[in-house]
Amino acid sequence: MTITKLTLRHIGLPMRFTFRTSQGALSHRESLIVGVTTSSGYTGYGEVVAFTEPFYTAETLTKSKDILLTAWLPFFVGKTLTGSWTMYDLIRDMESVGRDVSEAAGYDTLGHGDCAVLRAAERGVSQPLTGDTLRAQYPMAWAGLENALLHAYCGEQGVSTIGTLVPGKKHNTIESGVVLGDMPLPNLLKAVDAHVAKGCKRIKLKLKPGDAVARVAAVRKAHPDIILAGDANCSFLPEQADEIIALNPYNLCSLEEPFMAKDEAGNYKSTEVYSSLPKELRKTIKTPLCFDESVQSLAELKAMYATGWLDVLNIKVGRLGGLRETVRCLDYCRSHNIGFWIGSMVESGVSKYMHVQLATLVDTWMAGDLSDMSRYFEKDIITTPIEFSKGSLAVDFKPGLGTDIDEAVLDEYTLDKIVFE
Repeated sequence: MTITKLTLRHIGLPMRFTFRTSQGALSHRESLIVGVTTSSGYTGYGEVVAFTEPFYTAETLTKSKDILLTAWLPFFVGKTLTGSWTMYDLIRDMESVGRDVSEAAGYDTLGHGDCAVLRAAERGVSQPLTGDTLRAQYPMAWAGLENALLHAYCGEQGVSTIGTLVPGKKHNTIESGVVLGDMPLPNLLKAVDAHVAKGCKRIKLKLKPGDAVARVAAVRKAHPDIILAGDANCSFLPEQADEIIALNPYNLCSLEEPFMAKDEAGNYKSTEVYSSLPKELRKTIKTPLCFDESVQSLAELKAMYATGWLDVLNIKVGRLGGLRETVRCLDYCRSHNIGFWIGSMVESGVSKYMHVQLATLVDTWMAGDLSDMSRYFEKDIITTPIEFSKGSLAVDFKPGLGTDIDEAVLDEYTLDKIVFE
């Protein structure tokens, strides 16, 4: 597959409501859509799911966009992929990033092709930076490009990306899993009632110190048989562990990211934090503990597992740095009896549909964070509706991404567009 054009769109998706967690609120979703066009005219799309503010991880949308424009996209113009993962061989052979990328294609808006290297030098990173180094530093930016490359490669061959590259038996339907943000308790109970009435069997609650137990207890009392999970988004101090222990009787399927593990720069120090916690505390917490934003690679998964605190992994392709790293994490979970399930990022259908397909894996821990897209956005940019009927969604594995792009909606949401060819 020869790449003739790469397109980067900065899009803005107006949301139907403000989604609140312990770390912040989101009422307007900006994202980056990467398009990779081949010599045959086929285009594959990928999404960069970083947020505009570093409340989730340290990689922001601005950082992702910068590295794509100054390094990755110019580099891949005219490159040929001879296999699904050839892009990794190509970047491994890069001597450095940022020195000559401005000459690779006609992009000079930032006015400095060396931007990536200069900023890395300011952070104390030794030059030259290799492609693999940047991939590790900007996993979400790389994931968006990698996914677009994979969908173009597989789509051109007429095969499904997820169906072909992700091992494991798969269902042809998935069940919905609704995530409910921080809201007044009466509103929360009404929301749970409404989703259960529509056939949803799994609810995940955003939790924070102070009222976590009251919220879980109220939902469990109203719906004793529902699959219930929690997500603390790193909001509890170790000295607040009693509140986490108090969740033991409520049979949560998992609790995500209970303890604070970020430094002031937004970098996660989870291995150090959890290694320092008392072993007796680990034995006292009966709820299976799940990790999400603090695990951004296979190496970090191994390190967290070694602490003895990780029971379950939340799988998000963008956070893990692409589908190849996701597959490696899945393999590690399976070989070490670690539970896993499929998350979501308040993202467009370009990224969401990959997660829909991943959620069909028969050995997932529970239903993923996947519900009707119309909850979040008035219109999606893919043509396959992600809308559940009685809590269930049929999943197809068409070539490439598995669905088509609604070009009119994509154009409507596009804030700016840059083309390399």
